[in-house]
Amino acid sequence: MIIWGSRGREIVQSSGEFYCPECNSEQKCENIRVATYFTLYFIPIFETKHHGNFIKCFRCKNHFKMAVLGYKPPTDTERMLHSVRADLESGTPVQMARTKLLNAGIDAEAAQKLVTVAAGEKQVGCETCNLAFVEGITRCSSCGGAL
Repeated sequence: MIIWGSRGREIVQSSGEFYCPECNSEQKCENIRVATYFTLYFIPIFETKHHGNFIKCFRCKNHFKMAVLGYKPPTDTERMLHSVRADLESGTPVQMARTKLLNAGIDAEAAQKLVTVAAGEKQVGCETCNLAFVEGITRCSSCGGAL
């Protein structure tokens, strides 16, 4: 009696490091190949179908497509710029956004550059408070007056 069949296998092709989007840091990983094999007496003899490869993070154990290896995490400057832009678009005055950066330990020149880039050229001002806001904000967050 001959016993034959098939079964799936995960084979580690290589290991290394990558930037894990789930852990938000550099982590060790494995490149794993998934395939179905023809078996004879429960011993895999040859591959019958290749299902693909994936990256597995050692820390969080999540699986990612191979494209994750090309992911470049945002720099600290890009993260700060995104944060400042989000603050300004939610109604924070330009002056307060700059002060927030200064309080976080950013030097004055860098804080001014970040706020200038995030705010853009078109700004509206509150005549009552003398505060500047990005275009699209309709009310002053300090006094509630129309801009």
